[in-house]
Amino acid sequence: MEQQSTVRLPRFADGRWYSADPIDLRTDIRAYLGNASQTTLPGPVVGLVAPHAGHFFSGHVAAAAFAALPPDAFNTVILLGPDHRGITAGRIAALRYQAWRTPLGDTPINWDMLGRLQNQFPLKLLSADNEHSLEIELPFLQLALTNFQLVPLLMGDQSAETCRQLAKAIVSALTASDCALLVASSDLSHFFDDSTARALDEATLQFALDMDPAGLLEHVAAGHRRREPLACGAGPIATVIHAAQMLGATAAHLIKYATSADAYAHADRNRVVGYAAVAFCRK
Repeated sequence: MEQQSTVRLPRFADGRWYSADPIDLRTDIRAYLGNASQTTLPGPVVGLVAPHAGHFFSGHVAAAAFAALPPDAFNTVILLGPDHRGITAGRIAALRYQAWRTPLGDTPINWDMLGRLQNQFPLKLLSADNEHSLEIELPFLQLALTNFQLVPLLMGDQSAETCRQLAKAIVSALTASDCALLVASSDLSHFFDDSTARALDEATLQFALDMDPAGLLEHVAAGHRRREPLACGAGPIATVIHAAQMLGATAAHLIKYATSADAYAHADRNRVVGYAAVAFCRK
């Protein structure tokens, strides 16, 4: 697969999503990781769910997911996020870059893996994007893991069949030398009052904890028909569950849950977003 000799520059290091200053960003991420509660997981991590809102609101939840990782356990991270802006509608996309940059440095793209994946599943190759769902996760990965290459995938198609086929293609593209971590980038319910959001998110998360990707997608689709946004990254979560199961994961663990109202004492509790950190593990 041909790639351009370019680096994807950070689009959202603007002080609102996260800091553009490398010292401040490193301090922030280390604080989030350091403050994450120690979690006893049922076994080695195969996949994660982590939120992608601005770090001020969801960083403590994302950090809880990544703090559970052994720093040297993975050499490849397959990061799947929803396409909020319709740039790859109806397709799964990769980006034509050799590396992704944050203020913390550059992370190389695993083009060998992407080439093998393209042989299994048709990818749309983008030369530019303005999507936050992948970028927001990267600073956490850069400090939680010591050395890895990235496989970033944007899901403009989150149908059940696409999730199954993409998961199968990802697993087929892995080689014996790939120690891969699967990460689904997703927030949960959007803009309900806090108590309603918590009840809705509990129902949504139960499908993830049951490792039931079909049930999750049906549940979120039913919410969409009721004009209830329940999980923007349901497709990435379903894909990660499918792939994690193929790779031997048999247990799911809720590491942390919060809403945006938990970010600060005087937050508006009438219009919140839900966030969760979930691990899929081998026993």
